[in-house]
Amino acid sequence: MGRNDNRGDKPKSRTISTDKLQIENKTLFIDFKENPGGKFLQIAELSNDRRSTVVIPHSGLESFFDSLKKILEIPAANEEEIENA
Repeated sequence: MGRNDNRGDKPKSRTISTDKLQIENKTLFIDFKENPGGKFLQIAELSNDRRSTVVIPHSGLESFFDSLKKILEIPAANEEEIENA
């Protein structure tokens, strides 16, 4: 089989919005995309020439953001303990 064969026949996605962050030695690509299956958030990390990707379907974005808010709401008294750990 040739290199351009349709391996997995993955549907082509369209990027709706994108952003890129450089944090320490990591580059994060945050893309809001859609394909025939629906819309989704894709977060890709490039670090030391390795790429990792997380995909969150549109239906799970509210829960994902709620979870981020919840874990980032650290009482001020505990912030110092966490930073010194």
